[in-house]
Amino acid sequence: MKTSKVGIDLIKKWEGCELTSYKCSAGVWTIGFGNTFYEDGTKVKQGDKITKARAESLLLDLLPKFEKIVNKKVSVPLRQNQFDALVSYTWNTGGSDTLFNMINSKASDKDIRNWFETKYITANGKKIAGLVNRRKDEANLYFSA
Repeated sequence: MKTSKVGIDLIKKWEGCELTSYKCSAGVWTIGFGNTFYEDGTKVKQGDKITKARAESLLLDLLPKFEKIVNKKVSVPLRQNQFDALVSYTWNTGGSDTLFNMINSKASDKDIRNWFETKYITANGKKIAGLVNRRKDEANLYFSA
């Protein structure tokens, strides 16, 4: 599967677009729409600058890496909204074998929603409101019709 515009827009909404590198809440140099590295694998570093067009192309160039993770790890059929939610989640977290295994084993909707809304919502031991809200948005998209 490929990420739809809805999924791309969700990533953009929560990542925002920064054209000058900055340290994210986890202390990692980041640029564009939450990118911590470039297409060639080079890590973002202090002082890096890009254009808006470059941020857009970086997102689209790197998106297949995260789609591949979801496509590889989830073995049950997904609806587009579920795939989009999982790609957004994976873009931000790198993915979670526990979540993917829950989906593959057909865990209850309640358990899956609980995972989305209670895991990967902290940085350096502190709960981050933006991550809490992002996970709720991802869960809502995952469970939308």
